[in-house]
Amino acid sequence: MVDPVAPYRSRPLVAALVTALLAVVHLLALVPASPAAAGGPPADRLVAGAVRGYGQSGTLAVAVDRLRFRATEGSIRAIEARTARRAEDRTDNGPVARRPFPTASMVKLFMAEDILTRAREGSIELSQQERVLLREMIRRSDDPAASRLWVRFDGAQMVRDVAARYDLPGTSPPPSDIPGQWGQAVTTARDVARFLALLPAVAHPEDSGALLGWMREATPQAADGFDQQFGLFGTLPGEPAVKQGWMCCVDGQRHLHSVAVHGSRVVVLFSEVPRSVGYDSARAALAAAGEAVAARIHTPGDE
Repeated sequence: MVDPVAPYRSRPLVAALVTALLAVVHLLALVPASPAAAGGPPADRLVAGAVRGYGQSGTLAVAVDRLRFRATEGSIRAIEARTARRAEDRTDNGPVARRPFPTASMVKLFMAEDILTRAREGSIELSQQERVLLREMIRRSDDPAASRLWVRFDGAQMVRDVAARYDLPGTSPPPSDIPGQWGQAVTTARDVARFLALLPAVAHPEDSGALLGWMREATPQAADGFDQQFGLFGTLPGEPAVKQGWMCCVDGQRHLHSVAVHGSRVVVLFSEVPRSVGYDSARAALAAAGEAVAARIHTPGDE
């Protein structure tokens, strides 16, 4: 290693000044990045805004995180250790964000990641038609495409593998007594935020890029005709990567979920209302939460 002070050893005062300057530079390198430097407002402002915007329509789980990127050691723990100082980038609205919800179409994100990972590793062969199904499953939330891929590649195992790979404690496949009902897999808002935040660090860059690219191609209308523009889709500025989910009814509850990657931000909104609350009202409440997030996230550093 080159000694940066060596050229100045013969001049003690200069050497001392250089040493002091290097010490200051080293300390500055250890100072946590400020929210402004990281881009955008603190995560807790986004969470509080979403909760206030949603109101009393039902139950809302909110989680906010920030993308992490691949490092040479490739360890999730190592990546998190390096970003531990940036706690202001990751937060949620407490126990409800860690409560398992039916995934609805959020499980399609886990399926796509696992299928792409297994194909890259060579443990499965993926036809061109199946790659098209993957893309349509994400951008148009195509249920028949998801059902075919779930059966073809053992969907329950996909969910278990992703939960293990990304350390998602609240994520699991549907109960064994309801085979094929992939929408009844369970996950938490916190788990989905973690999954998307770690995606660029854990998945192969091409696979991460493909999945996020399909999310950016989300269509206003789903394959089944459902209007996908609710929550964070259609409210956030620019071209965020989004995924929407909806289903009725599990245990008498209607669910609408919306997730987005906007710049380096990850925002997850999971909602639950009684069956008696129609989709129009549920969509309006989640759109209000999305608009509240948009009002706070729209800063030059966060796009």
